Amino acid sequence: MKKKKLKLSAVLLAGLMAISMTACGSSSEDTSGSASDATSETDTETADSDISIGIVLKTATNSHFKDMAYGAVMAGQELGITVKVDNTSTETDVDGQITKCENLISSGIDALILTANDSSGETQAVQAAHDAGIPFVTVDTEIDNVWGDDVSEYMPNFIGTDYEEIAYNLAISVIEKLGGEGNVVVIRGVDSASSSRQRTTGVERAIAEYDGIVEIDSQSANYDQDEAVSTMSDIIQAHTSETIDAVICLNDLMAVGVITALEENGLVAGEDGTIVVGLDGNLVALQQVEEGKLYADSYDYAILQGYYAVMQAYALIQGEEVPEITYSPDVLVTQENVDEYMDHAEELSAWSMSGTIDEIPDFMWDFLETGKEYEVTQAAD
Repeated sequence: MKKKKLKLSAVLLAGLMAISMTACGSSSEDTSGSASDATSETDTETADSDISIGIVLKTATNSHFKDMAYGAVMAGQELGITVKVDNTSTETDVDGQITKCENLISSGIDALILTANDSSGETQAVQAAHDAGIPFVTVDTEIDNVWGDDVSEYMPNFIGTDYEEIAYNLAISVIEKLGGEGNVVVIRGVDSASSSRQRTTGVERAIAEYDGIVEIDSQSANYDQDEAVSTMSDIIQAHTSETIDAVICLNDLMAVGVITALEENGLVAGEDGTIVVGLDGNLVALQQVEEGKLYADSYDYAILQGYYAVMQAYALIQGEEVPEITYSPDVLVTQENVDEYMDHAEELSAWSMSGTIDEIPDFMWDFLETGKEYEVTQAAD
């Protein structure tokens, strides 16, 4: 299917807010969330308070997905509907995700949202939603099409970000800092997920543009901090005769692990040693940016992905049309602008998806609005 991409500035928001205003009695009601019982509910007394939307995320330990969950809860509060949040413990548990999706469907939800652990392994969840007659919304990671031309009946929309472009820009920032010359290591994520492969492709594309940049190693640490420590330590030992000028990590947890590995092996992380970058906007990573150990961090406003996912799921329940593809914006966070993202990161760090949000702070609503002001890429037929 050929896609036409349109650059919009808050146009998508206007349409979704029109939907929201018909359903939302108030945006100041308390919100609660629980991963242990698979519910994150908004208690508001509106005509649509019996509507519930389920969202299954990859993990509760990665702030990237906590950010999505938070945005989903905010949308649920704005609409006055119930949002049920659940997650697997690791980003490689495919069977667990399918089970959680099926359990939510059995509970009587009106729509299902999924950030898939595996692009090819979770078509069963999509099929289950279709068989139950409820809309399915794909977020963050695209799922393989096994339905051919009928795919829009199963997966009508995708909400995410242009991970290839984000990773490309992140890699370019490193390469320019190195002056176009140096030895680079790439630490990949979960290779079976399309979003991870897109990040890797973006980095490889940037490296290929510079003859002076040598990729001396590329390994997966599966988005895991501890695995990144051991993986990077092995890489350091394998390249003792070579200088490692930069490490491009495709998420923040791995970046923090890489910094630990460098320091444990007597190396310096920072502009005076090995340049390290990450991706996601994790609080610990932003603190490393403040300290100068992490050169830069790319943030993709994942909070908007969760927010738009619920908004569009609600629209589908109402029989409304939604964009085929919606991308959230991204920004490069450095020491110059890191303060602008700390309150948001601290709020996410303090919130447990098995806990509650008694009241969403005003600065989180302001942060969401700031994200909406960036350009949104929407694709339509």
